[in-house]
Amino acid sequence: MKKNKFWASMWPYLYAYKWKLFFCVICAFVVGVCVAVQPLVIKYIVDDGISNEMLESDAKIRIVSVMCLVYIILSLARVFIWRAGYSRMFRALEGALFNLRSVFFSHVQTMGMSFHENTSAGELFNCIMGTPMVNIKTYMTQAFMSIPYQAVSLVISLAALTSYDGLLTLVLLLTALLMALLNKMAQGKMRRVSHEYIQTEAQASKYLTDTLNGMDAIKIYSIENNTYEKFQNMIGNMYEKGVTTALYQQNEAIKPEIIQYLGTAVVYMVGSVLRVYRGLSVGTLYAFLSCMTSVLGILINWLNIGLVRASACSGLGKISDVLRTESATPEKDESRQRSVEVERKNASLNKKPCIEFSHVDFAYENRKIFTDFSCRIKYGESVALVGASGSGKSTFTKLAMRLYDVQAGCVNVHGKDVRDYSLHDLRVSFGVVPQNTFIFFGSIWDNVKIARPNASNREIIEAMEIAHVHEFVNDLEQGWNTVVGDGGLDLSGGQKQRIAIARAVLGNPDILIFDEATSALDNASEHAIQDAMEQLMKTHTVIIIAHRLSTVRNVDRIMVFDKGLVAEEGTYDELGSIPNGIFATLLKRGE
Repeated sequence: MKKNKFWASMWPYLYAYKWKLFFCVICAFVVGVCVAVQPLVIKYIVDDGISNEMLESDAKIRIVSVMCLVYIILSLARVFIWRAGYSRMFRALEGALFNLRSVFFSHVQTMGMSFHENTSAGELFNCIMGTPMVNIKTYMTQAFMSIPYQAVSLVISLAALTSYDGLLTLVLLLTALLMALLNKMAQGKMRRVSHEYIQTEAQASKYLTDTLNGMDAIKIYSIENNTYEKFQNMIGNMYEKGVTTALYQQNEAIKPEIIQYLGTAVVYMVGSVLRVYRGLSVGTLYAFLSCMTSVLGILINWLNIGLVRASACSGLGKISDVLRTESATPEKDESRQRSVEVERKNASLNKKPCIEFSHVDFAYENRKIFTDFSCRIKYGESVALVGASGSGKSTFTKLAMRLYDVQAGCVNVHGKDVRDYSLHDLRVSFGVVPQNTFIFFGSIWDNVKIARPNASNREIIEAMEIAHVHEFVNDLEQGWNTVVGDGGLDLSGGQKQRIAIARAVLGNPDILIFDEATSALDNASEHAIQDAMEQLMKTHTVIIIAHRLSTVRNVDRIMVFDKGLVAEEGTYDELGSIPNGIFATLLKRGE
């Protein structure tokens, strides 16, 4: 990412703080004036005060005292004005990064499932909280405060230097030119090594996140040593890249510094000759050396900023790559979106299907699922989806909720294409009990309430009772307020499933999806949940994905999936009586 693109990309996030940034730049300019004028004050102290043989001692002291007071005033102004500007700049930059993080996180949440399947959570975490953001902040801090004050100081110092002596100024300019050339040669490689470090850090973050999330599997299979060795290799590579990046930046920074020292030595030599043979005043020589030190210091800082900018551009480039990625499930403009509530009422009154697949084609990246697939589910109907793994059962519900978009045909919910609705409104009309329930860190009460934060206490309690959560909560010392660990590690599989069912019920959805909801339950819990499911079948449209056929005996209709097709459908007894049928075969196997 080039410099102009960097600022074009960052400006939308900085715009809200433009006046704070404008104020800090003005402060920086004033500080630059103070910094540049201070060496000139020293010249007057030396030439007009201490070395002025035409004045009496008292007069010299008065001039020195006045100049010292001016120097103190400039120093205090420099300190306090810088602080005022820096505080506003800090608020502005933190606000801009807040905006960038918010937009990034919001964008990631709108992305379809295909994006999240191909992008690690660790990599995304690194973008939003890792080195890329640090590099961006570091560069912008320099750009809004250091560069403006140094620019003013540089202009004033160069003007003063030119007025002192042309030969000395020529030596200074040649020194500065050589420093700039060395830095220019380093920036391209700096961008490359910085990009490599960010990539390596992202890979390490990805592996660490996946490993921590899979800690139970690591312990089950006793692969701690292998996992540790792989992690050591990851962070070892990150160590090598980090050292390479830091040392390269340091080595490139040393080169201009060496040139500065050589240039300063030449100026001392030339200045001494001019003092001896041409009568150059001591104050002028001292002021020139002070200004030169300031100018070359500014130049070195700018050259280092160029290296920092290369790192910042690499970081923002990585973030921008994600932000430029378009969602696989894009939404229509809000003004063109249909209302789920209105369409549900219309579809129900006009006897339209609740869910309808019409000539649907769908494939994952490397696997075809549906070809010219069509089916209907009526309002208030309970339907079970059974069949072998990979036959399309879970994909059916994901397409209905628009977690993926079809490649051909359409999926209608409440009589309208799912692409006509807001993703949020569409998905909250479904209540899902997944096969693997995620439990957030917090109390059991909060884990249920998350489905509908504005729900009343009574509604939450009723949802828990329907899901039989109270049966195990009552045995806990702190009851509903019991805090469970990351991922719900303190809960059994059956307890997690009951919390998931309570969430689904609390959301008060139009359609309930039970994806192997009783797979992790013991017999007693399964019977209790089965009763709850059958109660909900009376008031909701219910879809049950099941391998255990005993759980779908009382549904209105069973659809048997086989290789992306509905190979059989009917009631439990109808399908069980088909000789050599798929469902009958599954029953014989005891599935």
